[in-house]
This record gives sequence, structure tokens and C-alpha cells, in this order.
Amino acid sequence: MKSVMKKNRVLFASILIFVFIGLFARNALAQDALELSLGGSPISGNLSSGEEIWYSIQVDEPGALTVILTIETLGTTDTYLEFYDAQRNLISENDDGGEGTNARIEMIGAASGTYLFKLRGFSDEVAGPYRVLVTSDTIPEPAELRFGTVHKGTIAAGTRHWYSVRAEERGFITAETFGNTDTYLEAYDHQYDFVKEDDDGGMKSNALIEMLAEPDQVFIFSLRGYDSETAGDYEIAANFEPIPVDGDPNTERSGAVDITLGEAFGVFFHDSNQSRWYRYEITRDRTNFVVQTRGYVDTFLSLYDQDGNLVAEDDDSGENLNAFINERLNAGVFYIEVRLLSDSIGRCTLHAETR
Repeated sequence: MKSVMKKNRVLFASILIFVFIGLFARNALAQDALELSLGGSPISGNLSSGEEIWYSIQVDEPGALTVILTIETLGTTDTYLEFYDAQRNLISENDDGGEGTNARIEMIGAASGTYLFKLRGFSDEVAGPYRVLVTSDTIPEPAELRFGTVHKGTIAAGTRHWYSVRAEERGFITAETFGNTDTYLEAYDHQYDFVKEDDDGGMKSNALIEMLAEPDQVFIFSLRGYDSETAGDYEIAANFEPIPVDGDPNTERSGAVDITLGEAFGVFFHDSNQSRWYRYEITRDRTNFVVQTRGYVDTFLSLYDQDGNLVAEDDDSGENLNAFINERLNAGVFYIEVRLLSDSIGRCTLHAETR
């Protein structure tokens, strides 16, 4: 018995030692981090092979709620950056986001607080001189983007324009840019937590984002050029479409809806596990039957014959995670099942044709 108690005391003491070492190392990390000043001149250094250098940033922007922090390296050394909050939670990391093989991280953070980031070489063999620079910009009050109204603007290189929308009821919000400027959209919630981003989802090099919104939910959009050198005129518009009442009977094969070739059928999913069923009758043998989804959700298509046998299925053969099936079929009745590969509700359109 005494031997067991002695072993327990030794084990408990060992745990305390490990906890103490962990806390000490964590505090030492924060204390040993080199402090960088916002907006100051680049700090020069020399990186040894396998070395990791920690820096800290103290942000204090009176009157602002959020800021955009940009951290980047300069020079010819192939650098890698990891960005942490004050509790050492990894926020972001980057390899070649800057010029050449330099690292660059841009993120939105609270206007008051301490951030840490770690600088290292891309691999353990990388060594050489470097410079590191950190800057911040406060986020202005977003301009209201009213549904159905086009807003025109001109974006300068390296700048952002901010917009906000509010949904009055449950439905889908779509924000899209138009014009010849290669635009990039990022969506945030009202607390500036990242939600979604898009580069070329719209026409040509324009951006498009579609999201599900709850009543009175606010989304904030950041509009910028594709890279720091992109500038030009643009148009941006937001639209809203309420979710229709789920009165469709086609959640089972027995309620399959007949489709017409060449017509776009709106498909709404009110539950992440829900399927929608459609039906088409082919009248000639050896007919190429093409069915596909279009939209901004991850869809899955299954094609069955009239006896319920699986003929074909597809996940991502279409564009933007859409499904696409092209199958040579003989005459008969065929059933199409459409479902989502995600944990949220959404919508798409269904298209069918024969070739």
C-alpha cells in the first residue's frame, strides 16, 4: 500500500513539473518575442537554417472596432509566416503570398490586442537575410448595398471597398461584381468573422458569392482587386430570394417531378439530408442523355432506371462542385436524384438535354 501511495506521489509530482514547464515555455515564448511597431520601418534580420523567430504586435487603434493587419517579408530569402493570437492559436499561415518567395499574411483582427507570429524558412535548409514589415488599416463604415440596386465605383491598387447587406427574412443573398476589372470578394458576418470568398465565380473575371441568410442577419463584403496591383472601375449588386415554402412532393422517388429538356428547374433543399427527385422518359434507343446542376453548392447526382437500378452517379464533374452526367441510354423512364454534400441547406438549378 505504501509503495502504491509513493508511486502516486511521484506521478503527481511529475505531472506538476510538466505543467510548470509547459506554462514556463508558453510565458517565455511571449516574453522572448521581438516586438514590432505598426507602420514602422522594416526590421532586418538574418535567418539561420532551421531557426524560428517569434515577433509580437501590439494593436491599439482608438475609436476602431476592427483593423486589417498585413505582415510581410522582403528580400530574396524563401520565408514562411505563421500568425497566432495572444493564446497561441494559429490563425493563418503563408508561404509565397508576397513578392517572389516572400511570405505575406493579411487578416482582420480586433483593434486592440496582442498578436504573435513566427518567421521561419520554407524548409530547414533555408537561411539568409530578410526584412519584415507590419502595417494596419482601420476598416471604414461599410456602405449599404440595397438589394436590386447597382453600385458603381473605382478601386485603386491595394485598396478595399466595404459594403453591407441585411436580410429581412430567411433566404439567399447573392453579391456579384460586373465589369472588366478582375475583382475579389470576401464575406464576413457582422463581427467580421470570415464566412466565404470568391475570385471568378461571376462572368469573366468577376466575383460572385451566394449565402443563406436568416432574418435580420447582416453580412459585410470586402471588395478588392485580384492582387495588389489590380485597379479599375467596377459595378456591384446584391439580390435576395426568399426560400419558398417546402410544399414540393418530390422528396421521394414516388413524387418525382417530370422535367422538360432545356428548362432550368430551381431545386431547393430545406434540410441537409434531403433529396429531390425528377423524372424523364426517353423515347429512342441510344440517346445521349445529359443532366447537370448549376449553382454554388456541392451537389451529387444519381440516375436510376424505372426499376430503381443505379445507372450512373457523379459528384464534381461540373463546374464549381456541380455534378454532371452524360450517359447513352435506351428508351425508357429514368429517375434523377439530386442531393447536397454539405451540412447546410441551399439551392441549385437542374438542367437536362439529349444529344
